[in-house]
Amino acid sequence: MNGNEACRGLAFIMEGATEKVFYLEYLSQLCASRGFVLKKNLDTQEDRYTVMSVSGDIVVMMASVNSVTQMTNSATWFDRACVKENPGIAWTVFLCYDTDEYNSDITKFHEGDWAMLRKSIAPSARKVVDMAAGADIENVILCDLPGVLAFLKLPPETQVPPGNKGKTKLKKLYRKAAPNKAYHSGERAKNLISHLDMAEIKASAPVPLEEIDKAIESD
Repeated sequence: MNGNEACRGLAFIMEGATEKVFYLEYLSQLCASRGFVLKKNLDTQEDRYTVMSVSGDIVVMMASVNSVTQMTNSATWFDRACVKENPGIAWTVFLCYDTDEYNSDITKFHEGDWAMLRKSIAPSARKVVDMAAGADIENVILCDLPGVLAFLKLPPETQVPPGNKGKTKLKKLYRKAAPNKAYHSGERAKNLISHLDMAEIKASAPVPLEEIDKAIESD
């Protein structure tokens, strides 16, 4: 850890690849704004990063399960790759998932298998944060509408298309930009996401992005 012993960790358990691209970009911009360095660790098969801050190194682990139904199996990954590989670290765990419909109640994500996941994580996590995006992560992306429109080279007065699903809205905006232009989720959304202003998104996002800020700030 470059001689700077890590004492904190952030674990992101994400529903899909688009979430990973988004939260990694959020971390990147957050670190840049604070003069921290975010680097990927290449000496492991895990999706592992290190935030090098003035108060010490922070381990960042990411797991994308590709389906919300598989997220409940993530406790094994957290125990093996995060806790056992990094003894003595205080973990903040972010559960990044979609609630499937706008303003959906997240109560169901505290029941059944989800309750077991939280119970398994709890002993080794000082905090578990729900990053529950209303409808989908694309709704969060659209919180920086000026950034989206600028990326698509659409007029700044362009209105967001109607509907609840952010992905549907983005697809319509892409088609407005050009009939043959299509929005793709996952890694292919990286160009769009990298052009967004995460501070702008944080100001009105339906997820508590400020919890990530708190987790990398010194205690």
